[in-house]
Amino acid sequence: MGLVDDLKISVSAAARVAQTSIVFARHAQFFTRVVSNPGAPETARELRRIFESLGATYIKLGQFIASAPGIFPDSYVTEMQSLLDRTTPVDFADIEKVLAADLGKDYRKHFRSIEEIPLASASIAQVHAATLATGESVVLKIQRPNIEAKMDADLGLMSFAARLLEILLPETKRVGVTDVIHELGRSMADETDFIQEAKNIAEFQKFLDDTEEAEVVTPRVVKQLSTKRVLTMSRLYGAPLTDLEVVRKYARDPRAVLEKALSTWFQSLALVGFFHADVHAGNLMILEDGRIGFLDFGIVGRFSPKVFESLWMLVQGVGEKDYRMIARSLIGLDATGGGGQKVEEEKFAAELRAVFEQVNSFGKVVEKAVQRGEQIAVDEGDLNQMMLQIVGVARDNGLKIPREFALLIKQFLYFDRYAQILAPGMSVYSMNPDVQRTSGAAKLLPKNSR
Repeated sequence: MGLVDDLKISVSAAARVAQTSIVFARHAQFFTRVVSNPGAPETARELRRIFESLGATYIKLGQFIASAPGIFPDSYVTEMQSLLDRTTPVDFADIEKVLAADLGKDYRKHFRSIEEIPLASASIAQVHAATLATGESVVLKIQRPNIEAKMDADLGLMSFAARLLEILLPETKRVGVTDVIHELGRSMADETDFIQEAKNIAEFQKFLDDTEEAEVVTPRVVKQLSTKRVLTMSRLYGAPLTDLEVVRKYARDPRAVLEKALSTWFQSLALVGFFHADVHAGNLMILEDGRIGFLDFGIVGRFSPKVFESLWMLVQGVGEKDYRMIARSLIGLDATGGGGQKVEEEKFAAELRAVFEQVNSFGKVVEKAVQRGEQIAVDEGDLNQMMLQIVGVARDNGLKIPREFALLIKQFLYFDRYAQILAPGMSVYSMNPDVQRTSGAAKLLPKNSR
């Protein structure tokens, strides 16, 4: 990188700081509300509006808050849910500049066509359908222009503001805002590195190959047309797993489809300590040929054997409705370094029972709606509210549950909702622990499927 490029980045960073200052100045009432009533829904709503005005990095921070119950007040976690799917696409003329910079000015020679209107748009990247010169249908996942420079400037300002806040208001150290910003930086660094995402896809595909799993697929990465900012992949045609009518069209047995998706996801966690950490309906598809497609590996999770042991105890506890076992599993995950020793297990178990009974009650409502033939969508708000309650009970009992585990709980809640749509009466938590930790076909299915 030359002097001119360095100068451009410095000017861009300075401009970004100035823009951020102007936006916060326009929302001066936010600071008044933070001092007078920091946890109020109105305060959270004002912060969400600020994040929307400032763009990608702040939207990503909002999404981080939305997925981190127990760290932030519930009002903020709830308010930031609306940022999970709300992004405006970048003009294709700007997207073309990224393609030309990364694939070469003559990048068009590799494609017969590229659709200018994106299939999907998110805070960091957007996805365009395309056809290769060979005739193969692909999708291009392309980062927004200059996203890394904006991100670096934003994270630097956020880090400074967090440290200043902890100096002025020492009680905020308990929340760990500085740690949150550092974790956000690491997360965004991963999500803006499509080379790493390609490696994640390859790792999951290797797991599928090792377990001889031919009924589940991932997109094939076109390596010669993929860079850190552009990811070219084979296009998978199908529908979300929540579309019962289409699932019945492409597969004879919707229940078997769900069992296969769940067992594959859980085996990856059990066998290699690696799991897809965003299995919402758009990322888990039934394909036209009846196979199951896992998409978008920008967010993955990894766990040590110790954490998996606690997870397994949690799954068993939920399946057997043993709330003391659930309580012990969460105490074993305590990230406070000893807080779990002070937890009253019986009280904790009773509070967890109330939460999980509510989850089960909501599930029965969904099942009845499916039986009436109603089209059901998996509501992000409902799932996040349930996760909030579980982590909130742990927090109220003096525990701090790792964010990665909260993400894991959310994936189980996704599968739980899919079960109510595709296989009413099946429990995703009643698993048989016969996972073979060797190469070859490993099987792990719900007990009542046998």
